[in-house]
Amino acid sequence: MSLKPDTCPQGAPFAIGAAIVAALRADPALDGVAVLDNPARASALSEGSRIVFFEDQRDTPISNEGQSPKRTYSFAVGVINRTTVPREGAHADYRAAKRVVKASMPAIEQLVRIEGRGLLEGEVHYRLENIDVGGGLVLGMFTLDYREPK
Repeated sequence: MSLKPDTCPQGAPFAIGAAIVAALRADPALDGVAVLDNPARASALSEGSRIVFFEDQRDTPISNEGQSPKRTYSFAVGVINRTTVPREGAHADYRAAKRVVKASMPAIEQLVRIEGRGLLEGEVHYRLENIDVGGGLVLGMFTLDYREPK
C-alpha cells in the first residue's frame, strides 16, 4: 500500500496560517511592515510604526460527511499603524493585507480542499476594549471552509 505524502504534517490550520503569513511577509505592498505570526505577548505589538499580525482563532467541524471531515478555520488579521496618519495608514495596510490573504488562496488550495463558502471576511473592529495601541488599528476576522487532504 502506497501512502501519498502528507501535505499538512502539522495539521491544516497550521499549514493554512503559515501560507498566509508567508504571503504577507513576501508581498511588496507590505514592504517595511513587521509581520507577526501569532504574537505570544502584547508587548510584541508595542514596537514599530507599521505592524500586521496574524492570529489563529479556532478550527471547528461542520460535517463528517464524505471521506474527510469538512471544517471551518477561523483566523484574524490585524494591523497597527503609528505613522503621522495612523487611521488612514491602518486602513491602507489592512486593505493591502486583505488582498494578500485573498491572493494566497491558490497556495492554500495546494494544501487542502477549499469547500462551501471558501474564504469569507467577517467582522472588522477598529478598537479593542481596554487596549491602547498608540495608533490606528484595524482587526478583521476571516473564516475558511475546507477539507483536510486524505
